[in-house]
Amino acid sequence: MSAPFPPQSLDDPASFASPAGRADAATLQEEVEACVGHPLTAFLLDVLQGHVVILNEQRQILAANAALMEALGPGWSGPGGGDRPGEAFGCVHAAEGPDGCGTSRACAHCGYLLALLAADEARPHAEGECRMAVRRQGRWEARDFHVRASFLPVGRHRFRAVAFRDIGGEKRRDALERLFFHDMANILQGLRGWSESLYEGTVRAEDAAHRIVAISDRLGQEVHAHRRLLQAERGALEASPALLQAAALLQEVAILLARHPASGGRRVETLPVPLPATFTSDPDLLLRVVYNMALNALEATPPDQTVRLSFGWQGNRPRFAVHNPGAIPPHVQTQIFHRSFSTKADRGRGLGTYAMKLFGENLLRGQVGFESSPEAGTTFWILLPPRLEALQVQGG
Repeated sequence: MSAPFPPQSLDDPASFASPAGRADAATLQEEVEACVGHPLTAFLLDVLQGHVVILNEQRQILAANAALMEALGPGWSGPGGGDRPGEAFGCVHAAEGPDGCGTSRACAHCGYLLALLAADEARPHAEGECRMAVRRQGRWEARDFHVRASFLPVGRHRFRAVAFRDIGGEKRRDALERLFFHDMANILQGLRGWSESLYEGTVRAEDAAHRIVAISDRLGQEVHAHRRLLQAERGALEASPALLQAAALLQEVAILLARHPASGGRRVETLPVPLPATFTSDPDLLLRVVYNMALNALEATPPDQTVRLSFGWQGNRPRFAVHNPGAIPPHVQTQIFHRSFSTKADRGRGLGTYAMKLFGENLLRGQVGFESSPEAGTTFWILLPPRLEALQVQGG
């Protein structure tokens, strides 16, 4: 489903992925009483697995099961407070629309919303998968749900029951295994090729040895990167700040890119670094974030074009940026940081942008974002805090 953006008016339902407008307080209270007092809704909330909500026609939560109440904790206003599911979960896009959940640009691609809108008298049940980026208590997370929406007439009311089943563990394992085995297969193929050439004597021993060492280094880096990602997902990774030089970090990123197979025919330019360029952050994690930005740009750049790496200051905050000349399609932009979303599934990747967000915001306490247009190209950036103190990140 798609909708014209930006919205023209809150009174124009066609301006949004789903209609704007909410029930007034008196109507909402009447609906809550009708919902809670009906034996069918009580039964559904008791027997359905996952996080279950009953919604009115304006998609506001009238009732929720105990599992959802426990998951959201005391910080949530609770059923009957007027929230929609995206607002209750803490979806980062809920605040982008003028009328909250269901009215932002990203909502046009939301699996929950598409399933909900599909469930009516003619089609009582609809299912889908929902990728949801949430921010709760300052922590960014990517969540994956299987969603089942059911049309639920209660007297004269037209409610809908929605069950969110968390499939994040399955998606996480699938994505990590796909990426890990893809990367390992590519690296081992290169290692085998140079080893065979050395054995057959078709290359100089010095050249082959140099390539084998470089490939072995890359193998170690990939194993280390995957281990760190798993630790970060479990909340078991600790940031260790140190004094860094921006020019040295950009130079290391450029060297790593030059060794990568995707570098062929593509230029990498490091822009001059303004002084002073010394700051405090975790060197390993920051290198991984900037490298992922750069590798993502490199893979999206046609041969004979240039990826540019830069550093600067935004006030007293360090900022790294990576630019490439291509533009990201609008429907991709709204999903770019989701763990299970990839425009390169056939190439086995898809976690680079997710890792940027996970490391850059939850561990480095910075802000990670991008700007993209056909005229200006695409720039990914990380804006760091003035100083990062050592901290233990608790998992969620």
